[in-house]
Amino acid sequence: MNLSRRSLLASFGVGGFARLRWPAPLRATSTAEAAAEPVTLPAIDAERIARRIVESLQPSPGERAVLLYDPLYYPEIAGTIQAGLRAAGANPVLALTFDPPAIVRGEAAGSIPAEGIEERTVAFLRPLFEQAAIFLWLPAREISGDTRWEHLLAASRARGIHFHWILPLGGHGAEEVAALSRMYERAIVETDYAALSREQDRLIAALRGRSVRLSDARGTDLRLRVPDDAWFHKNDGDMSPARAAAGRSVRDREMEFPSGALRFIPDVSSTEGRLVVTTPVPRPAASPPEADVITLEFERGRVVRQHAAKDNVAFARMWTEFGGDIDKVGEIVIGTNPLLAGTLPSGARPYYGYGAGHVRVSMGDNWESGGTNRSPAGRPLWLFLDKPTVESAGRVLVKDGRMVR
Repeated sequence: MNLSRRSLLASFGVGGFARLRWPAPLRATSTAEAAAEPVTLPAIDAERIARRIVESLQPSPGERAVLLYDPLYYPEIAGTIQAGLRAAGANPVLALTFDPPAIVRGEAAGSIPAEGIEERTVAFLRPLFEQAAIFLWLPAREISGDTRWEHLLAASRARGIHFHWILPLGGHGAEEVAALSRMYERAIVETDYAALSREQDRLIAALRGRSVRLSDARGTDLRLRVPDDAWFHKNDGDMSPARAAAGRSVRDREMEFPSGALRFIPDVSSTEGRLVVTTPVPRPAASPPEADVITLEFERGRVVRQHAAKDNVAFARMWTEFGGDIDKVGEIVIGTNPLLAGTLPSGARPYYGYGAGHVRVSMGDNWESGGTNRSPAGRPLWLFLDKPTVESAGRVLVKDGRMVR
């Protein structure tokens, strides 16, 4: 079993289990999916999307940019963004392409050598990123399972845009691809970003310096404290130079589109109670993963007992592979965008739970957000509550998966 942060995106990006695939590079795309007819991408308004993204960056004449894209996944978005940056005076704008899915799969399967590829890629491209003011990470059908691009951004002073769309593209039916594409386009071009920012400010004011309780009908009852000086990341669509300069972590120089995630790191030592979630658990290589109900019990900030309802041996193996501080909460993410709220008929949770009322608990590594948790895996485990309730000092902020004002 080989866990991958990138394939965690693949598994949880739409958040449902109807087409569950365990997040490991070897399973990023199954044999059946690879042989299937390619998904027909619905038409989108690339110019409006590109305009919104360029506006967010507020580029200046002479700024250098690196643009990473997939030439077979909405290349018109990359082209229109590149033209918009050049029109604003950014020069040069260099375009790089992701490895093709065949190479991603080959590295994961061992048929193409992958040892040291992350380190060599970072060393090779670091001088380029050190000169860049802007980094754009655009949609890809599949992505290698390492963190090369995050570390390149961390080694630079660039401000970045993450824009994953549907990742991986394979394995989703045409109706779901069309529905998600419509939703994501609307969320990018129609979101009231000023209102989104105000909503996140309201939540920050209600959370900072207070005791917080997370609960849901599945059995979660988790209590923790938010420090007075807690770090918050507002994913509100603003990736201007001033915003990037004020950042406290690498995460603060990254802006996701569609936007909506409010992230914060609690006082990790304060976590008490129980977290009960349904999450994919890997099986042997020849068997597909299965959703399992996981219970984590916390005392004095650490998980002291964990249990899987179906296959505790498989879950223990997964838990051990993450390792390190996997028994600590890394960060909490509250979704705030009303245009990404709810779920699709398949049970899919749009765009990593950035919709209003969703709550995600990330366990373990939080280096990218400036935290001190570390795991050998170098990435967190994402756990989503089911129709959560969030209370701060007794005040209800989210009730059964809906925002409360």
